[in-house]
Amino acid sequence: MATSTITKPETTKEAPQRELTGLTARMHQMHNAGLYVGAGLGVASGYLTGEPLLLTAISASGAAAGWATLGMLPGPWRWLPGQGEPWEWLCRSSSRGYRRKVRRMRSRLAEDHSHSPAVGSNGLLVPVVGIADGWRHHEDRALLVRQATAEAHRVRCAALRKAWAKALPDWNSGWWRKYTPVEMALRAGPLAAVPASGFVELPWWARLTVVSVSAGWGAQVWHRPAPAAADTAGPKGVDWYLARWAEWIACERGSLPDSKLTSVSLDGDKLTAIIVSTTAKPALSVDQDSISIAFERPPRAVNVYRPDDMSAGRAKLTVKLRTKTAELDMGDLAAVWDEYSPYMGSELYDPEKTEFGRRFKILMPRRGASVAEVQPRSIAQALDMEGEDAVSRLHLRVLDARRIEVNEMSVNPLQDGVPLDLDALTMDDQGYIVVGKDIYGRPVKWRLLKFDVTRRGLSGQPSASSVHSFGSGTTGAGKTSLEEALQVAQRKNGFISWLADGKGGAGYAPWMRELDWLLKSAYGAMLMGQAANSVSEYRYAEQMKLQWLDADGYTENGRSFFVPNDPFKPMVGTWDEFNEMILKDPQADHVKPLLRSVSSIGRLSRAAGMAARVWVQIPNLDSIGSDASANAIRDMLQSGNIALFRTARSDVDLMSLGSRTPEFRLASLPERFPDGSETGGLCYIADGKAQYTQSRAMFHTNPARVSRQFPVQTLSSREADAAVAAGPAGIAYLCREEYRHLDAADEEAFLRELVAKEQETGKKAKTVIDAKPAVAAEVDDDDLDDLVPPTRSQLVWHAVDGGARRNKQIAEATDLTRTNVANATARLERLGKLAKVQQDWHTAEPLATESISA
Repeated sequence: MATSTITKPETTKEAPQRELTGLTARMHQMHNAGLYVGAGLGVASGYLTGEPLLLTAISASGAAAGWATLGMLPGPWRWLPGQGEPWEWLCRSSSRGYRRKVRRMRSRLAEDHSHSPAVGSNGLLVPVVGIADGWRHHEDRALLVRQATAEAHRVRCAALRKAWAKALPDWNSGWWRKYTPVEMALRAGPLAAVPASGFVELPWWARLTVVSVSAGWGAQVWHRPAPAAADTAGPKGVDWYLARWAEWIACERGSLPDSKLTSVSLDGDKLTAIIVSTTAKPALSVDQDSISIAFERPPRAVNVYRPDDMSAGRAKLTVKLRTKTAELDMGDLAAVWDEYSPYMGSELYDPEKTEFGRRFKILMPRRGASVAEVQPRSIAQALDMEGEDAVSRLHLRVLDARRIEVNEMSVNPLQDGVPLDLDALTMDDQGYIVVGKDIYGRPVKWRLLKFDVTRRGLSGQPSASSVHSFGSGTTGAGKTSLEEALQVAQRKNGFISWLADGKGGAGYAPWMRELDWLLKSAYGAMLMGQAANSVSEYRYAEQMKLQWLDADGYTENGRSFFVPNDPFKPMVGTWDEFNEMILKDPQADHVKPLLRSVSSIGRLSRAAGMAARVWVQIPNLDSIGSDASANAIRDMLQSGNIALFRTARSDVDLMSLGSRTPEFRLASLPERFPDGSETGGLCYIADGKAQYTQSRAMFHTNPARVSRQFPVQTLSSREADAAVAAGPAGIAYLCREEYRHLDAADEEAFLRELVAKEQETGKKAKTVIDAKPAVAAEVDDDDLDDLVPPTRSQLVWHAVDGGARRNKQIAEATDLTRTNVANATARLERLGKLAKVQQDWHTAEPLATESISA
């Protein structure tokens, strides 16, 4: 990485002064306050004794400690001696030695190294060619000596620089950073060590050495590089910024290697450009401080952000070139925003302190930038907010088309959690329940039904349509916490709850007996969807026969809408880990029927009082497929409640949420709060528009126990019979008690066997139509019992009363199929004639003498 360059203000354009040499240079070096301070400190340590020496040592140690502390905290005290670049000291000191070497080399080359010719005994010249004579007489000797000397000097300097870099890795990074304790010990250590040497008995020559070392240290420290000065020369050319980018950012050790700037423009006092990353690193990985150092601008003047229409490999850069920092009060947020705002024409107003941090509002211009373009990252950069998590502390809330409220919360009010509140789970007259609390302390609402008071049933209740829901989040993000709160709310408000768990039932183990129907296998999830469609078709058929009241009080025939509890109860089908049911085996026989059934519920069942709720772990609705059914599911899930757990904007962009895509960039939800507590249940919940608010769902350690105080709602006997008549899915519903205790694999095996038997029975069954009416025979009352056999329900009740406890035993005692037994036991349980205790049937009430339909 290139070494730091410290800019100095240009005063007057004078001719360069001649370099001082010899005695003049030595005299010039005497104009150095550090030389006298260091020498005086060394002399004082040798002559002072007792309390004066102790006070001098304590004062010098305190000054050294304060100096070292300031050096490790960057700030306006960078003018202090010794805050320059150590490598620059070495370069300056070594340059004088190098100049001496060059002068000695030139003097040697100027000497005549030729030898006088040798004369033999006969008086003739004798040619003598030694090993060194050929080199001394080489015509390019001077050039080769210079090259070899320069190369040796370069190698030594490179080795020395490498040694410095390995010993103190931060020494080659510049004046703006925090210095390490080792660096400050080398700078400020002699200030404390020299006075301490006075407490040691030393000979005269050692004292002289201490004085010499002190003087040299003081002169070296004082003769530091000039501090960086504010650039008052105005904007530089585009080429200068491109060169600085290549030198500081795009270099091998830069924050974004091999990157480049495009579309660079200088517009008055502002520079705009597009950052293009040519590697796998995203363009936003370049930090604000690195750019401010490279362009020699304050950090507040640099703003880097990525608009929604840009790819991750690009980002937009804006730099404020002319600033009035000398006149600016950095504590005045409105003034700072006016100077460094990335949105031209915007205004910051109404800053105030809150119990959690700061709050202010931003007014966007009538033309140009809109509220949808405002990003927390841009605000944090313009106001130079401290901390790596500054962006996550900002929460944006739209007030109107031009105003946006920004809350900076140093303490997240949601970290203490939200306890479960049964009163808040009561549905209001708009169909809303409260499922948690948002970051602003307001209740978070979730809609179960949409009411329409213009159409009513004969009972006077308004019509309602169900609301579909969608949620996403990784494992442990808190999806189950919200779902359990919704299950308690549904049970309290009289909803029928069906649930299919893609994790084999592990996520809802306490709810095994607390839901009307709980499936643990993907095959069971398919049957649940088919049964729900059968129920909705039956409800539509029945609603067509019902009467209703319009807004003027007129009674009309044929109802095309749903009225809760008139005569059917609202119903919600939940598919948890829905993507796992689809992606685990895309070629399985249950995948397409499952998609079709859920798609049909989304398109057709809202007016039948039936809603679908889908939870996915991969935050991408495209993962469920691309056929017509999958597209219908995506459209369905975008229309109602949406909750996004532990997600980021990159995930949101892939969710295919259409018009419900968040307008503002959502900050990634952390795994832990600043106090170390878990963030389970922390999510973004849509407010009915495209704005999402950070919220936390209610939590209870055992919500299944809480739900037991409310009755479990089930399908009516007519709905169950209609589901059975529609196909094997209804049989699976009636037999749910037989496999409720099984795991996912055994449940699937049971359901497949049950479906296979029902399909085989259906093929064998035949309907005989007799066109000729039968002649009724006159039979005495005493013979009616022989002609009218007991019903299946009567046979089953008497079998249980006789000691049969399981469906298999009942089937053996009555010679009925297990399907008929399941239907009969379910019917008798609804009538209160039978009760099930730990998988065993027992009689609860005597069977009436009148016949019970089969």
